[in-house]
Amino acid sequence: MSEREVLICTLTTFKGYVVPGSLPDKCSGCGQLVWVSPSSFLALHDNPGMEILCTTCALAEVKKGKHIDIEDITPAQIEEIVGYFSQ
Repeated sequence: MSEREVLICTLTTFKGYVVPGSLPDKCSGCGQLVWVSPSSFLALHDNPGMEILCTTCALAEVKKGKHIDIEDITPAQIEEIVGYFSQ
């Protein structure tokens, strides 16, 4: 069985920083809108079949005992984080 690939994103209703260039997309769990950053779109492009989960749905899956493997942060994601702290 192949490993499930999931991208965890923040709901658009969350009142916090949004990476410039982010676009809304739907959580595959609940259908609510989430922010997908430019680096995350690269991950989606490079991994066809990767699904998007909001933080709420991802946490619910973990609580049910489903395993979500957390990958290392990508260089593009690091650049987005540095951009936030450089404001």
